Amino acid sequence: MKNYRIIYYLLGIIAFQNCKSQQNKDLSFAYERQFIKNKKTSKSFTYSSQSSVYENKQLYPDGNYQSKRVTINLSKANIKEIYDLYLKLNPKNLRNCLYIGNELVYSSSIIFDFKDSKKSPDLICNKDENDESKYRKIEEKLYEFILPTYRLKYPDEFIEK
Repeated sequence: MKNYRIIYYLLGIIAFQNCKSQQNKDLSFAYERQFIKNKKTSKSFTYSSQSSVYENKQLYPDGNYQSKRVTINLSKANIKEIYDLYLKLNPKNLRNCLYIGNELVYSSSIIFDFKDSKKSPDLICNKDENDESKYRKIEEKLYEFILPTYRLKYPDEFIEK
């Protein structure tokens, strides 16, 4: 009888630890916004919460890209706030696109992922104006956290000319 109690006790501890480890998975995301001209990315903005790097990359007339990078360490609370907004608004897709004719000229996407997840993202463009608006609100929340640090490193980009 005593052995059964020990076994049940150990099974209970194992089950509790499995539940707890599933709740503590770190949420991460990747963000990309790009402007496309002549089927080539002319300007892009990317951020990965795993690397904490925000990059502004621009194509110059000589055909070369120049980039500006800044490390922006978002806290778990910041990432959770963005993710919670996504859950609250619940847009069908996390990608907005703009087409002129049949040519894509603008694309913006956010991919949420739990570390060690093997899910592939669904990158279908929003077709509904309401979903586009929901996505923009999530994107605005992200920029609330990113822009202050970026402005400190590159203040000349925010001066009216």
